[in-house]
Amino acid sequence: MSSKISRREFLKAAASAGTVAVAAASNVSHLPVLGQGDYAGDFVVMSAGEASQQADFIARLEEEFPGVKVVWRSLTSERYTELFAAAEIAGDQIDIMDLNGQDLRRYAVGGRLKDLSDVDYLERFRPIGLETYSIGGSLWAIPNGGISGFPFFYNKKALDAVGFEGEPESYQQLLDMADDLKAAGYAPFTHSGLNIYLWPVWQFWAYAQTSGNRPVEGTFDVLTGNTKFTDPDHLAGLEILQAYTDDGMFVDGVNSMDVPAAELSLTSGNAAFWYHWGGWVGSYRQGDFPDLDLSFVNPLRSVDDEMVKRQLPGGTGWATGIYSRIAPERESLAWSMLDFWTTDDMVALRNAVYADAVSTNIGVQPSDDPLSIRYGEISAPNQFVYLDWFWPPEITRAFQEQQQGIVAKTVTASQAAENIQGVLDELYADGYEFEF
Repeated sequence: MSSKISRREFLKAAASAGTVAVAAASNVSHLPVLGQGDYAGDFVVMSAGEASQQADFIARLEEEFPGVKVVWRSLTSERYTELFAAAEIAGDQIDIMDLNGQDLRRYAVGGRLKDLSDVDYLERFRPIGLETYSIGGSLWAIPNGGISGFPFFYNKKALDAVGFEGEPESYQQLLDMADDLKAAGYAPFTHSGLNIYLWPVWQFWAYAQTSGNRPVEGTFDVLTGNTKFTDPDHLAGLEILQAYTDDGMFVDGVNSMDVPAAELSLTSGNAAFWYHWGGWVGSYRQGDFPDLDLSFVNPLRSVDDEMVKRQLPGGTGWATGIYSRIAPERESLAWSMLDFWTTDDMVALRNAVYADAVSTNIGVQPSDDPLSIRYGEISAPNQFVYLDWFWPPEITRAFQEQQQGIVAKTVTASQAAENIQGVLDELYADGYEFEF
């Protein structure tokens, strides 16, 4: 007998489990009276953020809540779902979930987060963050941190070395200088190709251009079955990645490079461009990189239509919420913790770590770092939400694997599009419906 469970059966089981949790929760008010009560002991945060970068933040939490020890478990974005599932199976303590927004939909729909719609301090936050973390008419997480995305970082010293003046704007310009960059010792582009979690960002910006600046609308169309990933606009996005590959733009061994290796190739003067998260500006300012004079631009234009905007994908801060199965003795503390966690002073601490250009909180001033100011001026106005925040996880995985295959030259862009659409077709057949 096969042990395979269909997606429809899985969702039905998850819904039943969620009903039990809701029934159990119905014995208490929707919003408990705030205050930690008499609780003292460990309070566990399951975060996609590194604990080493949150030392001041954690210290302030423990100062505000005497007797509470904040245990910050760094799951990382790329391994969050895997490690969270392991923690649940093991029965580990879980209190606060501090997510990459990509995973919010999974846990909101799966009944793992408490409904935050009725908290009384939502006026602190920019509406875009609240809209992003609302699904099915309910708010499942508080936007926390910075509104930032993925620009094209570049080393001005590399461009100076080949006599390029001004700011690069188009792929053709990069193509024209590629041989000179290589002769000067620079790979045109580095990327953390080993971390397949970071490959879909290439499709996000490319599809924004090939869709005529309709990336979100086009994504909704394909997820609701009105269009396909094999349609010309989606395929053209994958063909842009193939062009970067075929034209030799990536550093040798790109699919074997993790984030530190890609960072090193830029900072040591071995690569000219790096497509990475804008929060890296904070790390740049804290380091000493004599071979790097950092700047950035929005993704290079790779379509002929010059009216198309060079948009970039981004997010609205960490998605911070309360685990739906939190132990009763810590629930009141969790509501108080979330309130304090998202105050302007606390969010400013998190913003400072990454030199965020725009804060999720209306009352927090952005960083005065020149690169952060630049992001606020040229990038933030052209930012859209990461498309994998809407994709089901199976599609995210399909893009990750197929894009890495394009760069490894084991599949073509056309084959990759067919394979990705095949995964979506299987999801439809198994009962998948896109939830707004």
